[in-house]
Amino acid sequence: MLHKPYKDKVEGIDSLYRNTINKGIEDSLYIKKYAKQIEKFAIENQDEELALEANLLYAYSYWYIYGHKNHDLIYNLIDVAQKGKNKKVAHIEERAAHTVATYYWRKKEYEKSFEWLLRSAKVLETMKPESFPNMAEHLNFIGYCYYYFKDFSNALIYYNKSSKLEKTKFNANAVLDAQNTLGLCYQKLKDLKLAERFFLMIINDSSAYQNDVWKRIASGNLGYNFFLEKNYKNAIPLLEKDIQNAIKIGDIGFAAGSAIPLADIYLQQKKLDKAKQKIEEAKTYIQKSGQTDRFKELYPVMSKWYAANKQIDSSSVYLDSTINAINTYYQKYNSIKLIRANQKVQVRDWQLEIEKLHTESRLKISQRNNIILIIALLLIGSLCAYWFRNKYHLRKQEIKELRIENAEKALSNAKNQLQSLKLKIHDEQEIIESLQQQLQSKDNKKLICQLKSKIILTDEDWKKYQLLFDEIYPAYLHTLRSMYSNLTPSELRCLCLEKLELTNKEMGLVLGVSTNSVMVTKHRIRKKLGLKSQQDIRLLVRELS
Repeated sequence: MLHKPYKDKVEGIDSLYRNTINKGIEDSLYIKKYAKQIEKFAIENQDEELALEANLLYAYSYWYIYGHKNHDLIYNLIDVAQKGKNKKVAHIEERAAHTVATYYWRKKEYEKSFEWLLRSAKVLETMKPESFPNMAEHLNFIGYCYYYFKDFSNALIYYNKSSKLEKTKFNANAVLDAQNTLGLCYQKLKDLKLAERFFLMIINDSSAYQNDVWKRIASGNLGYNFFLEKNYKNAIPLLEKDIQNAIKIGDIGFAAGSAIPLADIYLQQKKLDKAKQKIEEAKTYIQKSGQTDRFKELYPVMSKWYAANKQIDSSSVYLDSTINAINTYYQKYNSIKLIRANQKVQVRDWQLEIEKLHTESRLKISQRNNIILIIALLLIGSLCAYWFRNKYHLRKQEIKELRIENAEKALSNAKNQLQSLKLKIHDEQEIIESLQQQLQSKDNKKLICQLKSKIILTDEDWKKYQLLFDEIYPAYLHTLRSMYSNLTPSELRCLCLEKLELTNKEMGLVLGVSTNSVMVTKHRIRKKLGLKSQQDIRLLVRELS
């Protein structure tokens, strides 16, 4: 397959994909290893197209085996489609796009499917049929999607292109399918003569690729065409033969499709027994095939049969059944029609986008003369903006650094003041204890009290102390008040001094109370906070910042 055009290796590629998928089902790692080998070989031999084929083989095989479980595998195919577009390898892009459109169609995400169908149609327009043997199959799928929505005019476009392709061993089945569906499209559009032409084209085909199955299908469709024309003489044998062929190949749904018009013909010919026989056959075929939508065609015939036999009540029942069957049938398509409407909006948006691109193209000539000037002005403006912005950021950074430096100095100063206060308390306490020992002998208690009051914190002192304390521990008091709202001001002061790790004696000196009073205050704090010991108070104080 090295350096060969796609048309010369299409059958080999088909076998390659089948074998890879079969082996991949048994060993999931095989696909990746094998695809990498092909890609490496292609790159070594400078065959970019074969390297892309290896990417598509990998993406398609994994999606085919595991796509029903892992829907994200579709993105590998989307990626390959984009690679094919970028590398201008049309058959890679088209085959990946066709698979993506099929995937979304099966998931009934019709809007996304049509998005990819439109892309597929655009790619196919750039390709020659002889270079892409899959052309008929891909055109047919686009046509089928329009046919499904009863958009027969658009379906005709793609089936018509496919029907005109030269039949080969590879595409004969798809071309015959297109010719038959063209006949059905014209039949739906009430152009019965054109429909007959395409059915006869298949029936009279004498090429090397004639297909008896399609001849039988076309023969049955031609029979129904004669029925619509009220040419019952020609319709009856073809419809009878179609029933036999359908039963022979096991397609019971087709048999029901021919039995219903036959019953109608016999009814119009007043052959009520034959009509009844065909009605019963059609009921059996519908039930076996499970194609219950066909009841909407059978019930009217049954209603007419009962009316012809003067069984008015039964006729009315089947007339009601006809209405219900038709309503049920069309209810199934309500959501699909809505999506179809969205798809039409999307097409209009797409057309508007194309027109917008054309308009932009016409404006490019006038825009070109202004581009150089605009770029120059933008460049100058950008340089000026950059210079001012850089200068602004430098100034802003300087201010920020200065603020940080001042804040650090203020914090350091506060810490120093608080530490000085703590040291002062220690020093004063030592002096007091020393003097107390000296003066006790003289029994001068009044002097001792004066010395103690020397360092007692007044309300004003407490405010200054609290400001310093808040600078160093900004959240401490706020946290205490929010967590323990029942603490008194004196208890809060005690906990602040505890944060400075003062002893009970030192706290007493600061607060102007006895050591026992400090201990009583701490006892009250433990009860309010649910703490068991002095150690628990210390732990709590350390944890609060």
